[in-house]
Amino acid sequence: MHRVFVVVLPLSLILLVFGWICGLISSLSESFQLLLLTGSFFWLGGAMTLSGISVYISYSQAAFSEIVQMYDQQHFQQVHISFGWSMALAWLSFTSEVTCGCLFFLSAQMLRNQPSRHSVVI
Repeated sequence: MHRVFVVVLPLSLILLVFGWICGLISSLSESFQLLLLTGSFFWLGGAMTLSGISVYISYSQAAFSEIVQMYDQQHFQQVHISFGWSMALAWLSFTSEVTCGCLFFLSAQMLRNQPSRHSVVI
């Protein structure tokens, strides 16, 4: 499990950076395909963030259980594991990535429905 979240969370960040770069290029060029690709980058990054955080929480719980079994239970009576602010930031990151992806999909749809600027009306 350790290898999974060590790979998935940085991959999520890489997808986020590529999404912003692709988003800037696709917004400037007004390309339908690039806007769809950008939305996909953000949705995939959001999925990676959510799965990485889920694996990390499972890994932390399993590691704590293993440590408790190895040592005396009394040493860990006062230990409580919580993910308060980090979980809030993870959910904020996930929702912002998915929202950005939806906005890029919406802008691609609006661009697709827009009449072409290059068409000549006679």
